[in-house]
Amino acid sequence: MESSTRSTFDLGRVRDAIAPVLASHGVVLVDLEWTTERAGWTLRLTIEREGTADAGGGVTLEDCADVSRDVSSVLDVEDLIAHHYNLEVSSPGLDRRLRTPAEFARFLGRIAKVKLSRPAPDGQRLLRGELLEAPEGQVAVSVDGKRIEVPFSDVVEARLVFELTPQPKPKKRQQRQGKDAATESEPPPRPGSKRSERGSEKRK
Repeated sequence: MESSTRSTFDLGRVRDAIAPVLASHGVVLVDLEWTTERAGWTLRLTIEREGTADAGGGVTLEDCADVSRDVSSVLDVEDLIAHHYNLEVSSPGLDRRLRTPAEFARFLGRIAKVKLSRPAPDGQRLLRGELLEAPEGQVAVSVDGKRIEVPFSDVVEARLVFELTPQPKPKKRQQRQGKDAATESEPPPRPGSKRSERGSEKRK
């Protein structure tokens, strides 16, 4: 998706110029944005490892740094952007956006949030559930066990939902019962000496 912003250059030419760089690093372009923010103009590249099954894109911080360095060099040589700008290179993230029918199909079975421009047949505008296989031009989501199908053209925004896998709780150690449980392993105090009292509170 290319942002429609006030620009004086062709994003298509930028794509063509950086394509060899991305190919040399074994990554592909997921998204290219040209936006203006408080810090000024920003060219934002989202990349992923070619052929990866990882929702996060399979790229590391080192990959992003290497691509950023080489893309910056190419753009300086080609002189395609007259503005002073910041270059950002990142992975899609585990909560990646789904922009195309192909991406919906790629992540079938995953949990996603799908925001709609108009209500679905059941009245909802935000669907959260498992992505299901759907006919061409449609998106299907299982919400609370119910299949809801909407036109792809009604999708305003869609993202995968990153869910942490619950970890089993560690078993608690059994505590001895009785008044003397806390002190029976300690030797009796010697005459004239003082023994400090130990509380049974666990520190967090």
